[in-house]
Amino acid sequence: MSYRTAEETALLMYRLLLNSGLKRARVSDTTVRKLSRRSLLRTTFLGEIKSYLEDMGVLMIELHRGGFGLMFASLLEGATAISAKKFMAEEMAKLKNGKQREDLFNDIRAQLDEPVDEGDDS
Repeated sequence: MSYRTAEETALLMYRLLLNSGLKRARVSDTTVRKLSRRSLLRTTFLGEIKSYLEDMGVLMIELHRGGFGLMFASLLEGATAISAKKFMAEEMAKLKNGKQREDLFNDIRAQLDEPVDEGDDS
């Protein structure tokens, strides 16, 4: 049994997402291994799949709990635009001061451990 290329695997993942009828979905490591005919998913190979999927308009991210998230990039076309000027005025001011700068980055690092409110983004 021969391996499938990253492009072939990406094409199959694209078709899988299309056939699901969903705009975003999770795919397990097992599914990716099955589609690629590989028992080991190397980082380089996954990066190539990600690149091919991006060319096809699909975003792929590795999930903390395992597997991968797939989402059509077109979903972001209508997303609300955000700017540092509007949403980070205080933070941008702190970046000019050495001590405040370090405190800011430490605060952001600590925030990474907190759950994110993923409420409605409309």
